[in-house]
Amino acid sequence: MIKIRPFGIILLLGLCLSCNGSDDNPLNCDNALIISSFQYSNAQSAVIEINTIEIDGDVLTVQISSGGCNGETWNLCLIDSEAILESFPPQRHLRFTLQNNESCLAYLSRTFSYDISALQTEGNSVVLHIDDYEDSLLYSY
Repeated sequence: MIKIRPFGIILLLGLCLSCNGSDDNPLNCDNALIISSFQYSNAQSAVIEINTIEIDGDVLTVQISSGGCNGETWNLCLIDSEAILESFPPQRHLRFTLQNNESCLAYLSRTFSYDISALQTEGNSVVLHIDDYEDSLLYSY
């Protein structure tokens, strides 16, 4: 008998709902940063859980979890909204999208790193707000 925990059912349901059977415009960012208001608003994503995020210099490192076989085929995009909120320090909004075509029932974690130097604005820092992540990040340069 296979036992499926309630979180597993929710994750599987989310994975099924995130797949619409049509890949007319799949986002293939090769695990990179994209600056695009259109992609920020419209890119499809499989269900992910953000475990940790940290910035070291110009590199943002994130650990996520999702369902899959081994996570080796995951394509995780970091998408900036292009909008820069004029405050001190300035603020930017970002989100992660995951293309996950793995259909196994395992729940896995994987770490990705991004060069975020393209997010620099005037001054020496910017606040990064990441969708579905509680804390804001201060990126100083």
